[in-house]
Amino acid sequence: MMTCTPIKLDNGATGFVCTRGKRPIRCCKCGKPGDLLCDWKVKGKASGTCDKPICDRCTTSPAPDKDLCPEHAKAFEKWKANR
Repeated sequence: MMTCTPIKLDNGATGFVCTRGKRPIRCCKCGKPGDLLCDWKVKGKASGTCDKPICDRCTTSPAPDKDLCPEHAKAFEKWKANR
């Protein structure tokens, strides 16, 4: 369920902030709140990346500001080994 909250902008216009409601997005590995999204490139997705939610304890970070879910962390290791 989406929850949308109207906000007043500095120019006097009204904008909306929409969220998924009160339930936090859960990490795909451990089920704790997942504040990060997997950055693995995925063809055919509108965002261009996997976007599975992951928490800071379950992420693999191959570079600054890049996070990988467990599935794509394994794919990254395989890719590095085959280089």
